[in-house]
Amino acid sequence: MKEFLRSMLGSCLGVLVAMLLVVIILFGMGSVMSAGGNSGKTAEKGVLKLTLNHSIPEKTDNVEGGFQGGPSSALGLRHIVRLIEKAGSDEHIKGIVIQASSLQMGQATLLQLRNAIAEFKESGKFVYAYADSYSQSAYFLATVADSVFLNPNGDVGLQGYGVVSPFFKGSLDKLGISFDIFYAGDFKSATEIFRRTDMSPENRLQTKEFLTDMVGLMKSEVSRSRKIPLFELDRIMSELDGRDAKRALQNKLVDANLYWDEFESLVKKSAGVDADGKVNYLSLDDYNGLAELTESGKYTQKIAVVYAEGDVVYNSPTKGMIDNTRYLKIFDKIKKDKNIKAVVLRVNSGGGSALTSDIIWREVEQIKAKGIPVIASFGDYAASGGYYIAAGADSIFAAPNTLTGSIGVFSMLPNFKKLSNEKLGITYDTVKTHGLAVNLSTVMGLSEKEKQYMTESTNDIYQKFLDRVSRGRSMPVDSVHKYAQGRVWTGRRAKEIGLVDQLGYLQDAVAAAAKKAKISDFKVVEYPRIEKTFFEQLIESWAKQQAEEGEESAINAETRWLLKLYKQNKAIFQTEGVQARMMVDVKFD
Repeated sequence: MKEFLRSMLGSCLGVLVAMLLVVIILFGMGSVMSAGGNSGKTAEKGVLKLTLNHSIPEKTDNVEGGFQGGPSSALGLRHIVRLIEKAGSDEHIKGIVIQASSLQMGQATLLQLRNAIAEFKESGKFVYAYADSYSQSAYFLATVADSVFLNPNGDVGLQGYGVVSPFFKGSLDKLGISFDIFYAGDFKSATEIFRRTDMSPENRLQTKEFLTDMVGLMKSEVSRSRKIPLFELDRIMSELDGRDAKRALQNKLVDANLYWDEFESLVKKSAGVDADGKVNYLSLDDYNGLAELTESGKYTQKIAVVYAEGDVVYNSPTKGMIDNTRYLKIFDKIKKDKNIKAVVLRVNSGGGSALTSDIIWREVEQIKAKGIPVIASFGDYAASGGYYIAAGADSIFAAPNTLTGSIGVFSMLPNFKKLSNEKLGITYDTVKTHGLAVNLSTVMGLSEKEKQYMTESTNDIYQKFLDRVSRGRSMPVDSVHKYAQGRVWTGRRAKEIGLVDQLGYLQDAVAAAAKKAKISDFKVVEYPRIEKTFFEQLIESWAKQQAEEGEESAINAETRWLLKLYKQNKAIFQTEGVQARMMVDVKFD
């Protein structure tokens, strides 16, 4: 009964999602079997076309499958950056077209892509952006282009950043369900959705601060690129003055309002294609099949980049998760490889299991004890357990808009006693040999002694978290506590208070690792090692066929929505043990 009640909501949704996905797979199976490849593609007079209408993992293929938006979703961020870099020196590639209306990536990922395109521009090749309409994040990326174009019937959704947070307490009260919640840190807001009906003052303060930081960075980049004063941008955002194409043009958000055929005429001219010719557009996947990206350097001098992305979990070795079993094997291989001279721990995680976080922290300490430098690099998120695993690194790099910190823990246990007794008419009785022989019951509620023990356990783990950070950052525990308490910081703020050493990206962390290890000619090796299953290859082929036929459409959109709903549901209802986790849904678009 206990397990049934704990997983009822998650299981029902999971079954529904699974059934729908199976139907979708079977529906698309026929097209997969007949799908051809891109063998006919060449780079001659190529234009790299960036749609980016999918999530981007840190490492190529380190995600769960092709349902998340097509084959390009399998290409990792570092891989994409290297492809753009390669295109800059490739004489066959004439320029880049950014055709993105809406983006599904974090802000640090977006900023790194933006920087990569800016470096591409130094080659002297053109970069144009076009969309039927721009979401806020898409526009942020588009403004790196030489020129920004908009459909005459389009709009620019520039309105500022916000957070939407649901609160379930009122609904759960009606159902007779409550949660016994224990947390350390006044700013540890992950459990507020179950214990409050609105944001706490502490949570409202930290959220306003990191949103202000992040929108400030976005505004400064857009202001510099578009030559629009900051005060004018604030006015445009406050008045939604990009809400139609005419206003967007008047306010210099775009350079011209063009239909696609008019825009393509411009591309043809810039790419050296005849007016009646066809532009050789290359997707990232196309160009990945044509460009040769090799890791140069000595095999005897290697830098291991370990990607830690997704939830921190215990005993769940699946792709897109940071699992103790999987990562223990990775670190064991690294420790045994005498050719690995340094490690870069690339973190993109909002945290999760405190136990697994500590296990991985210990592995980092053991690697350092062998004289191998460890440099941490933060992506979109490195919060709570995500920060924990990197706390002992020799140096930490973060993007200015990384969300990090959230040094705090919580634990919670659902209480179905009222639901069972009053709603369902189920009662319970016990026989036991010792006072706590039946403990932490979800149907009988917690005794005062059990609550005391849970409070002590949660506080003990919080103190251990503080100690790990104190040792790693060479800060007094009291100073760490001042900036901890579950509080979320941007990378820029985290550097100011000492939780981060440098603002930078993965390539900067790799360079720092090489310097620390005193090597110059080295080879980068990546972990985890990913092998695609037949099923994954099948799904990817189907998704790729859809994209080639212009059918990104409803099926992919719906499956992404279902998967997101399912994952959110699992994270909320199936947390076990003490959690070092940040839960926040930031609305950038």
